[in-house]
Order: sequence, then C-alpha cells, then structure tokens
Amino acid sequence: MTRVVFLRSKSPAGIEPRLEKEAASLARAGYEVHAILWDRTRSHPAKEVREGVHIHRYQLAAPEGTVGLAPRLPRWQWFALRTTTRLRPDIIHAIDFDTAWAARVAARLTGAYLVYDVFDFYAEMVTADLPPRVRRRLAGAERRIIGRADLVVVPDLRRQAQFGNVRPKRIVEVMNVPEDRAFRAVVGTEFTVFYGGMIAKDRGLIDLLAACESTGARLIVAGHGPDEAALLPHLETSPACMVLGTIPYEEVLKQTAAAHAVVALYDPSIPNNRFAAPNKVFEAAMFSKPVIVSEGTAIAEIVRSTGCGLVVPYGDRTALREALERLMLSPAECEAMGARGRAAFESGYNWKVMEARLLDAYRLLRA
Repeated sequence: MTRVVFLRSKSPAGIEPRLEKEAASLARAGYEVHAILWDRTRSHPAKEVREGVHIHRYQLAAPEGTVGLAPRLPRWQWFALRTTTRLRPDIIHAIDFDTAWAARVAARLTGAYLVYDVFDFYAEMVTADLPPRVRRRLAGAERRIIGRADLVVVPDLRRQAQFGNVRPKRIVEVMNVPEDRAFRAVVGTEFTVFYGGMIAKDRGLIDLLAACESTGARLIVAGHGPDEAALLPHLETSPACMVLGTIPYEEVLKQTAAAHAVVALYDPSIPNNRFAAPNKVFEAAMFSKPVIVSEGTAIAEIVRSTGCGLVVPYGDRTALREALERLMLSPAECEAMGARGRAAFESGYNWKVMEARLLDAYRLLRA
C-alpha cells in the first residue's frame, strides 16, 4: 500500500477542511494516509484517526499572533522531519513553506516523491512589515521548492504568476470547494451575514461591521487569526455582531446554511490576496446563498462570471453598505443569485470534480 504523509503547521479545530478533504480522498482511494500537524493550542489529541487518516500532532503552544512563534518553528520542523522519516513514506505532501525544509530533507532521506501544496504563497501572504530583502529571499526559497517538487498543487492556476520564472514539473488545480452537503437550517427573519475565516486586518471586518450596524443586519463571525487582539474588542462590543470563535467545520456549514448572505472581503493591496478563492464562497454557493466579495481578487472574477453575488471595492464602506442594502431589500434577487451559485457548484465547483483531479495527479506521479 502506498503511504502518504501530509505536513501542515496549523490545525484549527483539529484539521483544516481542505487538508481533510485531500487526505480523506486519498484514504478512500486505497492509500495509507498520515497527517503531521502542529496543534498550537494544545487542544486536540496527540494521535487520532479521522476518516481513515492517521493524525500525529506536535503539541507545542504557539497561538495565533504569538510573538514567540518564529523561535518555535525549528522545533516544529525537527518534529515533522523525525516523524516523517520514521513513517517511511512513499509520497510526502507538504503544505506551505513552513513545512518545506522538513519535507525536502525527509524526501531525500526516504526517496519519497515530494508534493508541494500552495495554500498561500508565503512571501506574499505575510502581512508583517518585513524588509524587502527578507521577503525576496522567502520568495526565492519557496520558488526553489516549487521547482524541485514532483507535483505542485494549487487552488487556482492563476497563482502561477507568483512563481516567477519557475515552471513546476507537474501542476494540478484543486480548488477550495466543498463536498456536497445538506443541512435543514432555519433561516430567521432578521437578515444575517456570516463571515467564517481568519480574524485579520486584511479581511475588511471593521468595514463589514460598520455596514451591518448602519443597515440593521446581524453579523455572525467565526474563526481565529493573528489580529484578534486588535479586532475582537470592536466585534464583541457591537450589538450588531456575535463572535463564535473557532468552531468545528460542521458548525461553519450550519452557520452558512442559516445565513442570508456570506461576505469574503480580501484586501487586494496584499499580493497573495489577489489570488484568493476562499472555500467560504463555494460553501455559500452550495447552500444557494449570495456573496459579497472584493474587487481585484480571483474570486471576484468567479462571482461575476457565475452571477452568484456582488463585487465591491475593498475599503469602500459606502459601496459595501449599498451592496448589503441591495440584498436586504430584494429577497427575489438574493434567491436568484443563490440559485446561480448552486448551479455553478453543481456544474464543476464541487469536491467530486476536484477529487478526481487529485487522484489522477497522484496516479501520474508514480506512473
């Protein structure tokens, strides 16, 4: 049996939806699948099996926004390297740059194929004020990994623009789309907007809060992130908002199904955000919910082409308020947008399609 080891330095709510879908798909296809995760909150079992995936967690405290995170990275890398080599994998599936060193060394030691999965291009994802020289070095190092990997997985092929002159040996697009699910959610009479994701300054949360306060909409926020200390006081003290914190993926889906609309605002001035195609938009489409997204992002092109929502300039509170009012005042238009989103989901933006792509890419890897 072919053994696959995933490496990921984050494991919110136990394991991320994208990683869980990829790993479970491989397990169902007959692979022996392991996932090595860093449990930064020490709130999950050190070992467990979920949907046929054997999970190994490194339990070292380092919550989001922790100043001491960087010094802890080498300890995580060594744990990932030791655990991976002990498992003697046939394929190492590394997610993002903070697993790259351990994955590359382990691949050399074990002779395993290396799959590099770009959830985010690291040098353009970090919002901290890094010197340009450091950012260039990070980008160069990640591009070298991309060039050396036997297979590169991306959520959107447009991300190849971030690779510079590097051309992967093989590349496959596996989008951030969900498995088809159905929930009997009760949609209340109060117009509710749901945001589930990173609590970060580049996600337009304060603008969204202001729009909900001015229109009378109810805002539900779930997630975690590096800017909780700065943003949560505003969100938690507003009568228009309810903050749920980090919740299991099943609850994210239930909240999406119960909302009237879903919002995904990404600041396009951050290069990585321009390629954002977040799963929350596809989850909204699955449940026939209209969305509001930011101009200048990859997801805006999909929203426009499918007609499943509205696009607004990031940071434009007037445009955001008007978009929200438009949805609130026209239930028929909301329903039509939601129906178009569901049609797009059924026609290709679903996990059944992406699973087939992933499994085909894995088969070609060992052909």
